[in-house]
Amino acid sequence: MTPESSDIDIPEKTLHGKLIANAASPPLWQESWINYIPFIGKTLLCAMNVSRYETTLEQNAEFIADDLESHESRWSGMTVGVIDGAK
Repeated sequence: MTPESSDIDIPEKTLHGKLIANAASPPLWQESWINYIPFIGKTLLCAMNVSRYETTLEQNAEFIADDLESHESRWSGMTVGVIDGAK
């Protein structure tokens, strides 16, 4: 995760889309025939998908704050994967 800017300020509006989350598996994971290549297929598939999972600190902070504002925290106590819905 990288910050959107080096200055410390409170943004009025986010520059990116909302995050999509999932706890059971990586969200919006794209399968491919590359997965079936012996020995290196799974590694190549991970490399293809990993570039889409870059988010900023501000996006994650807003995601956590939105979840904590609800009375029933959907993601509390879970390992959650997030992806920028705009990508």
